[in-house]
Amino acid sequence: MTPSVSRLRPWHAPALARNFILATGPREHVAPVAGPTPPAFMALAATLPGLVPDVQGYAAWASDALIGFALAEFVPDRRRANVSVLTVALSADDIAPDSAEVAACAALLERLTADAAARGYVSVFARLPRDSRFREVFGRLGFVGAVSEDVYTRRPAPIANPGPISGLRPVEQADAWEISQLYRTITPAALQLAESPGGERPSVRQRRLPLLGGGRAPEEFVVDGERGLDGWLRLHPGTRGRHTAALMVHPRRAALTRPLLGFAVCSLMNAGRLPVRVVVHAHEDALRRAVEAEGFARTEERELLVKHMSVRIAAEVPAQALDRATS
Repeated sequence: MTPSVSRLRPWHAPALARNFILATGPREHVAPVAGPTPPAFMALAATLPGLVPDVQGYAAWASDALIGFALAEFVPDRRRANVSVLTVALSADDIAPDSAEVAACAALLERLTADAAARGYVSVFARLPRDSRFREVFGRLGFVGAVSEDVYTRRPAPIANPGPISGLRPVEQADAWEISQLYRTITPAALQLAESPGGERPSVRQRRLPLLGGGRAPEEFVVDGERGLDGWLRLHPGTRGRHTAALMVHPRRAALTRPLLGFAVCSLMNAGRLPVRVVVHAHEDALRRAVEAEGFARTEERELLVKHMSVRIAAEVPAQALDRATS
């Protein structure tokens, strides 16, 4: 029997609590969540309208039994949606998921991507462990691999104060175009097409509520060079029980990578003694060497998947205009 899927509503809270918080049966977090907040509590928060902005929750049902749930982020100023949580109840701890578990995962994804298309989003992203048992389900529904990612984590530990970095300063609104150019320079074309179908630069996520580990607002920095920006850095203190850092460095100043990472770690340690987390994509060799030299350990191996969809056009458009736009 094909599971039915509905949006999470306040009256679904008892079923969530009964089946995924109080129950101790096996379940699989298909899209794993980093941090201390259990996915079921995140879903519980999403049942309350307005509590978690830009997040929509979905519930999968077999008859009247809740067998899975998912959360999707629909950020208004982006053209991509993100599957942040997807959890399925298991009938047993088997090596491979059974047909009911596969059907629940597929039904949640189909409803979620249909909603994304209806809202005008052109792509949907999901991150899965590299050896995920549900990878085939995503593939059948049109998700393809965009890039392999390794998550590196550094335990809280003393660090020497970094030396000065020439050209380092807080980001300004006028830097947006140059940051997007830096992104295009260092990112392979296939990943650019997957990540930024609308050409937008990396953006700061909106601050979330403490319940979901939103932490403090992110800080951004850039490094001025003789021919434009040589680097970009984002620090997000205290997100879901750990700090996070993201950086881009122009190939002409690859030696800047380690000093910029050292500055990031030192700044984040001053904000609180929490682990520091950095995501390294397959093509970021200089960053991989830097995190390993700074004492980071690889803690997660995953794959970024993307499903592209057609763009919904609300108003009537003359055929000649569409021909010019798509030719």
